[in-house]
Amino acid sequence: MALNLEEHRLYLQDRVRLAAYRAAIKATVRPGQTVVDLAAGTGILGLLACEAGAGRVYAVDESGMADLARDLARANGFGERIEVIRGNAFRASLPQRVDLAITDQMGRFGFEAGLVQLLADARQRFLKPGGVTVPAAIDLQIAPVKCAPVASRLLFSDSRPGGFSYRAAQEVALNTGYPITFRRDDLLGAPALLARLNLVEDRAAISGSVSMPIETRGVLDGIGGWFTARLSPAVSLTNSPLSACAINRRNVFFPIARTTPVENGDVVRVEMKIMPANLIVAWRVEVRGRDGALRARSSHSTLRGMLLSGAGLNRLKSDYVPRLNRWGEARRAVVNLCDGAHAVSEIDAEIHRRYPDLFASLEQASVFVAEVVTRYGLLPPAGDDARGSQRYVAPRLRVYHGFAALTPGREPLEDPEVFGIAPPEG
Repeated sequence: MALNLEEHRLYLQDRVRLAAYRAAIKATVRPGQTVVDLAAGTGILGLLACEAGAGRVYAVDESGMADLARDLARANGFGERIEVIRGNAFRASLPQRVDLAITDQMGRFGFEAGLVQLLADARQRFLKPGGVTVPAAIDLQIAPVKCAPVASRLLFSDSRPGGFSYRAAQEVALNTGYPITFRRDDLLGAPALLARLNLVEDRAAISGSVSMPIETRGVLDGIGGWFTARLSPAVSLTNSPLSACAINRRNVFFPIARTTPVENGDVVRVEMKIMPANLIVAWRVEVRGRDGALRARSSHSTLRGMLLSGAGLNRLKSDYVPRLNRWGEARRAVVNLCDGAHAVSEIDAEIHRRYPDLFASLEQASVFVAEVVTRYGLLPPAGDDARGSQRYVAPRLRVYHGFAALTPGREPLEDPEVFGIAPPEG
């Protein structure tokens, strides 16, 4: 089974998740209202909206799941009411403003799947004045936890795989968040609310600080995190290990530098700052005894856990003057040939002719061209051959919000290692 479909199968099998969304959508949608389902996947939330009486649903997804969502809408009798739009939700355009935006882009800690930015953009570009989002708010919750199975794997300084030292990897390991499913008895104290996100605006940063008393003697390995989403005034959704009705979604574990024995009455203080758009989390943890004496302190950031090369970072300096390498030149050539006058087969042949050092065969050039055309080419008129076909004639670049497709902005950053020439040393 395709991995992408398998992921969605697991979502569809989560009865708690489906029941919560069904109840929230039924309570929110009014007959005849318009809805946008963002990052729709199989389109299940759009189907629920139609079931609740929506007159029109726009299901937006940039993956191949969009075609399956269209088939599923037709198979369930909603083909006339659900319009599937294949494209990135940040770039897509809708024929009209809508009453409701729905999505399930919460990840494991409530933000890392793009929820904050996605709904802020939807509110600005898609929703009518007074429009509603599902979810409407997210609570980020944390607790002191024991997590020996993961914590023991992070101690590269205490092991020598293959007889070699891997101490240099410990810095990365201790500055990474790990997906895990906590049990109730993994918590050493009651959870605390780190931050509450009312999803009405884009937030560049989320921050919070909490103090949590230890209630169970044990060894503190780090901080556990999860979320509770308010889907409607009466319906919530959570992956909390304390909930008897948690959805089937893992939590996240943030390690500390040294595991620390703790006693009842000790206090764990956590300061956390999150940059949702960059998927960066920084956490500072202090452990103090009942007498107030400091027992442990550590600071971490997923930025320090990212495997960023020095050369790549040099390319991001404000005074770096970039020039394209050969791969970048080849990509620019494909973009320039998407002028509405050249067929894909002609572009393939021209790129192979210009860059024989990069593409040993026409087939290799075709794969490279297809990646550019399928990402940036306008859809052919109805009835024409699909993009990527040798007979797909005259692809043109899409334009997003008035800017060409390669304009920086919402376009994902290409790896500077691939298309940029390295700056001089130093």
